[in-house]
Amino acid sequence: MLRILTFNTGLTEIRLFGAALYEDVPHVVARAAHLAPALRGVDADIVLLQELVPQRVKVRLAAELRDLYPHRAGIAEDSRFYGTGLLTLSRHPMEDAFCTPFVQQTLEEGLFGPRGMLACTAVTPGFDRVRVINLHATAGGAYRRRRRQGAADRRSAQIAQAIEAASATFDGTVVLAGDFNCDPAADAETGRLFSGASFADVAAGLADDARPQGTWDPANPINRSRASGPARRVDHIFVRPGEGYGVAVQAARTVLDEPVVPRPDREPLPVSDHYGLLAELAVS
Repeated sequence: MLRILTFNTGLTEIRLFGAALYEDVPHVVARAAHLAPALRGVDADIVLLQELVPQRVKVRLAAELRDLYPHRAGIAEDSRFYGTGLLTLSRHPMEDAFCTPFVQQTLEEGLFGPRGMLACTAVTPGFDRVRVINLHATAGGAYRRRRRQGAADRRSAQIAQAIEAASATFDGTVVLAGDFNCDPAADAETGRLFSGASFADVAAGLADDARPQGTWDPANPINRSRASGPARRVDHIFVRPGEGYGVAVQAARTVLDEPVVPRPDREPLPVSDHYGLLAELAVS
């Protein structure tokens, strides 16, 4: 069994002399203090995290979880102060890690937090070598209509770049996961790219009552999106089996959706404006 978690932490911040100048999602200090215990509670084998910005946030979290996840990628590979915010943690040894910003970026992302992908190979029991690509695509949900349409085109190009990187010759299982900021199943071209590269959504074969709930929930009290309506899934895990065997999805579910971050005299908050997505995989 291999348990893989993807989770957008929403901890992007800019501070000067300890004072918060910018927080992408509010209550960064309180939520950051509860992130490590929350991840311990999920107990995944490989953890893919997004929006850990700046670098010191990554360094601190990796140190807090070193006993559980002694192997990491995304700190030395992404050395800019305001880098991609990607971090991969693993119980199992990792090799050949590298971080690649996406070719298509908005000006703001290019300057302060470039979107990109973090690739590494984990050596795991059962699956042997697993190629893992952790990505964070452009958002654009709060832009005006014209920029929102441009963001959708840019996001499609970023996902295509990730699929191309994942399609490089590798005879083991490949996992491509992260915050897509969209639902690839709703876009025919993106769906065709995934299918053509032999990738399947971990939730695709599950019964309706066993599929994960949305990871982007308007009811989340720290979700500042203008979107409304039911929760939707923008965080995804796609898998391509290795040669000579298949991958069975034992379970795929939403996690890290409980309010665990206390606030004085107010209701507690979830750890992020996103929820996590956990998949349990087995060789078949």
